[in-house]
Amino acid sequence: MKKYLILPLFVFIIGGCDDSETNTNNNVNNNTNSSDVTVEYSHTGCKGTDKNLSDYSFSGFECVYYNYDEEILQISHVNAIFNCCPDETLGLTGDLTVDGTQLTLTESDNGGNCNCVCPYDLSYDISGLENGSYTLGVEPFSQLLELDLNSSTEDIVCIDRLLSVMTCDQAGDRGCPCTESSECMGGDGYCLEINSDNVCVNSCETTEDCPVPELEECIEDSFGVKYCNPLTIE
Repeated sequence: MKKYLILPLFVFIIGGCDDSETNTNNNVNNNTNSSDVTVEYSHTGCKGTDKNLSDYSFSGFECVYYNYDEEILQISHVNAIFNCCPDETLGLTGDLTVDGTQLTLTESDNGGNCNCVCPYDLSYDISGLENGSYTLGVEPFSQLLELDLNSSTEDIVCIDRLLSVMTCDQAGDRGCPCTESSECMGGDGYCLEINSDNVCVNSCETTEDCPVPELEECIEDSFGVKYCNPLTIE
């Protein structure tokens, strides 16, 4: 079944190992010519079994989404991995540095207190940027993201964490261990062997049916069963 990305309906679904309240701050480190830039920052609690943004499944992916309506630039770092227990005083922080056309997000759990990590969604509403072309730096994305803010725009960029320990919160999800395909996605997935491990991936008819077509390819096995084959895995 094809999954559609309904970006304007930007809804975080959270749950699991921490409270699900959204924490909000206003953090910005402004450099030259950025005195008019303001930021509203928020983040979810530690996410558990739910890893959905709108109706789009991000299980096994870490993504940066951005949307610009010619006034506000919204950036969200989806499934960012930090300590389960951020510093009790500082919490999970996110800071924006503006240096000309270079935007940099610096995020930290500030020395977490637990022996575990989990995914969070960190969100920024940025006002006061002039129209133009910008680059955005967000760890762990090794390449700078190119943002064209000359008109309304939106996009999403992901990396594939299929084999990361963080990908499996609920049996049958993408990245969870399996022995047969009937265990995956309620029987609508595929059990794929990767590096001697069997993990669930999505089934498909075309590459566009895959959760992140840029990182997957719809191919078929020797029996003619089609599945979303990961092209790159972090």
